[in-house]
Amino acid sequence: MNYSEKLTRDNSVVVLVDFLDGFFPGLKTINHDLLRKNAEAFTRVSKIFNLPTIMLGEEGGFRGKFFPEVVAHAEHATRIERHTPSAWDEPEFRKRLAEIGRKKVLLGGISLDICTLQLSIDLLGAGYEPYVVVDVSGSDTILNETAALLRLTQAGAVLVSWASVASEIMKDWETPEGPEVGKLYQEFSYWGNRL
Repeated sequence: MNYSEKLTRDNSVVVLVDFLDGFFPGLKTINHDLLRKNAEAFTRVSKIFNLPTIMLGEEGGFRGKFFPEVVAHAEHATRIERHTPSAWDEPEFRKRLAEIGRKKVLLGGISLDICTLQLSIDLLGAGYEPYVVVDVSGSDTILNETAALLRLTQAGAVLVSWASVASEIMKDWETPEGPEVGKLYQEFSYWGNRL
């Protein structure tokens, strides 16, 4: 994995992991409203830069419904249901990722220490480069989240935030996407002092 190679609109794919409100009771390491805002911002980043996007999860039962804030900005995403902790074990996911043909996988979601971790490990094993967006993820305890972050870095994943991803891909405020990214910062980050 080339850790110094920058993310671009041409080498990255986004994977949204289980942004379902039924998981909120177990999610203790991030404020739920903040997670919703961050998940929306991350989804909007994928739309602003027209990044291929896969939306994982299935509605119903204990899983609940997809965050409406994510759904509202994910019309460009391919939805894939699965019945495994790691989406890698779902043939449709592997097929879609191969069709997209990009190695840098920007992913995050619920839960950091289960579905996001397991998928990241499998991606690394298959030759992909996972970039785990930590502020759109969470877990049930700080201990479990810390253990997951340590394992992810030990395995070779890169830890990032949605805002760092946006600025890295944008590169220049004078690009057509610059004002849109600036608006995201103002509305969805502490840089805009609106949280």
